[in-house]
Formats: sequence, structure tokens, C-alpha cells
Amino acid sequence: MKVELRKIFENAEAENRGLDAKEIAAVINSIPVEERMARTEILAAVNSPGAASSPETRAVVAETLEHMEMRAEDAREERARRDREDEVRALIARAPMGLLTPSSRRGQAEDEESWRSLMPSLGEYRALTAEGIPSSGGYTVPSGTASKYVDALKAKSTFLRGIPAENIVPFDSATFSVPQLISSTGTDYVEEGQPIPEGDMVWGEVKFEAKKIGRIQWASVEILEDSAVDQRNAIANNLFRDASLKFDADAFTGSGTNPIKGILSQGVSTTLGAGKVTVTYDDLADAVARIEAMNGTPSVVWASVDMAAALRKEKAAGSGTYQGGSPVDAPAPTAWGLPILPSAFLPTKTVVVADGSRVMVGIRRNASVKVSEDARFDSDQVGFKLTMRVAGISLAEAASAQIVKAV
Repeated sequence: MKVELRKIFENAEAENRGLDAKEIAAVINSIPVEERMARTEILAAVNSPGAASSPETRAVVAETLEHMEMRAEDAREERARRDREDEVRALIARAPMGLLTPSSRRGQAEDEESWRSLMPSLGEYRALTAEGIPSSGGYTVPSGTASKYVDALKAKSTFLRGIPAENIVPFDSATFSVPQLISSTGTDYVEEGQPIPEGDMVWGEVKFEAKKIGRIQWASVEILEDSAVDQRNAIANNLFRDASLKFDADAFTGSGTNPIKGILSQGVSTTLGAGKVTVTYDDLADAVARIEAMNGTPSVVWASVDMAAALRKEKAAGSGTYQGGSPVDAPAPTAWGLPILPSAFLPTKTVVVADGSRVMVGIRRNASVKVSEDARFDSDQVGFKLTMRVAGISLAEAASAQIVKAV
């Protein structure tokens, strides 16, 4: 899905709503003229009274777009297959004998194409993977498109959804160095004609080493051939989901002994007083104020699963009215405009309010899935390998992450 469309659906999902008129227009205008079926399906979905504002309709529209893109990808594969067949036919027409093992060269002027084997060379295979032709390349995620997986990682990772995209920083060395401003002298008023005083800034840095997350999964050829679903993509997506969960676990709770030091080890913790068994909206308001007191901009609330449930069930004093909205409605996904993102990796009775712009994540190598048809050639099994390299979480200042714990 195009980046701008992906952002539309991510925003709508974060706010637990459907699509507004402007967003629907953007979706419709992105559909090629030849995709009349997709356009008709989307118009039918959103034209019912009140349907456009429904999260269910948003999901239907997203699924229609995905099917449209799958058809486009199938068409590209089919064109590539026909091009390959045409190339082979041309080779046969020029040199019908000895195509697989050419026995002699008949002069440098002869067309080099006539000496190519029907089996792609290593260089040709790499070219195919760069062009993104799964049927020819025999892989799930080519190197040329692996960079897009950081978007998918963000969609699957609760932690990454809470920070701006620009704070997910790619780097190309063994370590990830994050500059940090330790102190600076403030500015002041200057009288007319007087010299402007010089300021002083003291900088430090935090360095992280790139750490690899990886896993290999094997599948028999029979399972891949006989499955009623696209088993290759199912395996790749499951590997990717597991990688995002492993990253989330350390991103929240990793200590000094873990490859990734988590945000709970770096923020400021506040334990509520005796008798406070849940974190309330009032407690969130206090945490927001603590971040604002150091000129921060609160942008996200991460909550343990039990505290997210407690916030949904919180009622206004004496009224019996749920603060998060009626139980028959979708649960409130925000608190004062801040998205509330539940995570099973946060300890129970824990909520984190943070300024996401002050949180940095280093990505040494984006997640990618490679497939080997030959590693277990004797047992006719196919191997799927996922690897990614990350370099930890950096919090610009401890007060940017306020950790609230109930007793």
C-alpha cells in the first residue's frame, strides 16, 4: 500500500474510526482506471448511511486495496514470466542445439545471448531478486523491497507505533551513537547596539551496539504445494510477527543485561499511594503535567493490558457514566488526544506516558525474509530465514517517559 494511504489507515485505526470524506476521496483517486471492480466495491462499502465512519468499513476498504495490489503483483509476475519464455524461445531459435551446455564459441562477434544457460546464473538470480519477481527468484521478500518492512514492523510493534517515524533511525555502522544535550545556557534580552552574548552547550552521547534478531523455519515441499492458503507468505508473516514481539519485549522491559535497554529502565517512575490499585485518568493527567513541566510534548500512553481495561471501565464520580464511552461503542483509544496503546509486555498495573519525539530507535538492518530451496535438498524441505538488526532505545531525558505504577 502506498505510504500516504498507509498513513490514512494507521491514523484511522489508532483513533478507532472509519474514513472521512477527504480520506475516502484519496483512496478512490489512488485506484487506477482499469481497476473498476475495486473502485465499485469501495464505493458500495462507503455509500451506505453511516458506513464510512465505521471501523468495519475501513477494514473492508483496506482489504479491497490489498486484493487490488495482489492482482497488480500477479499481473507483473505474469508479464515477467512471458518475457522469460520469449527470451528462451529466441535462444532456441538461434541455437537449437546445446543450449544447456554450449560446446564451442563461434567467434566474438556472435550474440552473447546464445551462450546463456536456461538456468539463471548467480548474477542473473541477484538481478531477478532486485527486480522483485517471486516466481522467478524463488524468495519471499527480495532485498530490493526489504526496506519497506520497517513500515510493517512499525504496524506490528506496539512500541514503535508510539513514536514518530523520523525517530526510527537507520544507521550503517556497528554502533548507533545518539547525541544528547546535557546542558545549555539560556538566551536573554539584548539592548540595541550591544553584543549578542555567546551561548554554551554541553553535549554527550549514548552508544548502542547492533544486535541481531533471527529465526529459521522449515517446511516440507508437500505442505507448501498442498496447502489451501499461501503457506509461504503465512510462514514469512508469522516470522515477522515473532520478531516484532521479541523487539517489543525488550523495548519496554529490557534491563542493562538485555541486548536492548527498555524504556522502563530509563524513565522516571511514580508509584501511587496505598489503596490505589489502578491507574486512573487523573493519574494520567498528572503524568502529562510532569512532562509539560520540562517543556515536553506528551504524545503517547502505553498501558499494561489490565490497566487499559481499567481505564475503559473507569466511571465519572457519582454518575455511573463510563469515562471511555458507552460499552456498546468502541473503547476510547485516546486520553486527551493521546493514543492509548495496550501491551502485554508491560508489567501489570503499569502505564507509561511519554513524549515520543524524545525516544530514538536504531535500525541497523531492516527485517527481511530469505528462502532457501536447497539447504535441505536431501529431505525436500524449504527453509525460511528472518533476520534484522536493531540497536536499542535511547531516551533523551528520563523525565520524557513518566512511568506510573499502581500498588
